[in-house]
Amino acid sequence: MKHSLITLSLSIILFYACSTKEKTAENKIPGYNPSAISVNSIAPDRGLADPHVIIVGDSIYAMCGHDRDWNIVDFCRMDHWELWASNNLTDWDHKLNILPTQTYIGNQDNCWAGDLATKDGKYYWYFSNRNFNTGVMEAPTMNGPWKDALGKPLLPDSLTPTKSYDPEVYEENGVYNIIFGAGQYYIATLGDDMVSLADKPQKLMVLNDDGSRKPTGDKPAIFKRGEWYYLFWGNKYSMSKNLKGPYTFKGDYIDGGHGSAFVWKDQWYSIQENHETNAFYRGVQIRPLYFNNDNTVYIPENNFEYPLPGRTYNFKYTTQGWRSEKGTDLIRNEEPVYIYGKSESKGAIIATTPFIHTPIYLCNQVKIVTKNISGTNSIKLALNGYDDPTRFTRVAPQKVDWSSEEWVSSKVEVTDEWQEIIIPLSQFKTRKKHLHQLAIQPVPSKTNADWIIKSVIVE
Repeated sequence: MKHSLITLSLSIILFYACSTKEKTAENKIPGYNPSAISVNSIAPDRGLADPHVIIVGDSIYAMCGHDRDWNIVDFCRMDHWELWASNNLTDWDHKLNILPTQTYIGNQDNCWAGDLATKDGKYYWYFSNRNFNTGVMEAPTMNGPWKDALGKPLLPDSLTPTKSYDPEVYEENGVYNIIFGAGQYYIATLGDDMVSLADKPQKLMVLNDDGSRKPTGDKPAIFKRGEWYYLFWGNKYSMSKNLKGPYTFKGDYIDGGHGSAFVWKDQWYSIQENHETNAFYRGVQIRPLYFNNDNTVYIPENNFEYPLPGRTYNFKYTTQGWRSEKGTDLIRNEEPVYIYGKSESKGAIIATTPFIHTPIYLCNQVKIVTKNISGTNSIKLALNGYDDPTRFTRVAPQKVDWSSEEWVSSKVEVTDEWQEIIIPLSQFKTRKKHLHQLAIQPVPSKTNADWIIKSVIVE
């Protein structure tokens, strides 16, 4: 009885300590809302990017670009747009696809970012033809039918010194403005017909505190809260009290890529793309958006886009980009969920897709759950990485030579039960700061051997 009371008391103390720690963290967030929603991926393993939203009645719609496949290693190749809808931010339904062949783009993987707008009962989708120009589609409802309104660009290539792509549309008091470009943004007023310009585009300036010009990324997004306008691009943002600026650069925004900000049930949210599978096969996350007392954006202490800083491969929906690199096949089993194959030669290798862009310097180990059905006595792991995250698409290789990489071996028990293999990252002598690609030899010394893996977790 005494032992039970001590255990109960310790449990209460630990629970109180954890609860107090959580409450302390929550109290640091200005205006913290315990009912706020956070979604890691609105459509897991789908390859969605560039989410831009519009609220119609009780529903929120997100138009997203679709990455063609996860083995792209050179560029964002986006083969269509997808419209998704939700009435609770958590559960999303796929409504329709828009193909580039429905526009003047034609049969090309050029379906880059855009924005949605509505006026007088009509709906408009302003879309990028890659980084060349911007067109516009219109429809009587969000569910279509969508048609190309002009059959040619609304914003042609040579309209301004910047490139005429990645449009953002902002409405205030019945006036619609379109913002576009990269490095230097431009803003113009849309005509009453929503498919023409009412004036000449002018520069939308972003300045540093010292008054010098701050170069921006591409895909601007603008929202207004109180008397402040917020202009963000990816994970950076600026503020102004005038829509047309100048804006003052503030620094970091919520970590993620292109997106939008919106209010849902009195709570601000940011919806953004992330590197769910890799840099060229992305996902869409939703995070609550909070503001400091000085109206700047509150940045969480652990400001990482999903799924960072680690990686969890559980193969729940797909193979999550894992593939055969050498000497084996790779198959996904649906129920129960795992991946498996048979080695054709010694040293068979399976690997993630490249460009996973993971800050592995913040992680401690790789955990592999496997079933040793071949009777092997070891499993091997290799990491390919780089140190400069700002240039990863240039410094990371398109094809890794695994024969030149460092391999770390770990013992595997001879049993047909699931077992957890933990490989500390400290065992690697040449580990880089950021992980580009992860590889495993599931049965290193066996030929014609079956292997099976339930999950791989970098943590």
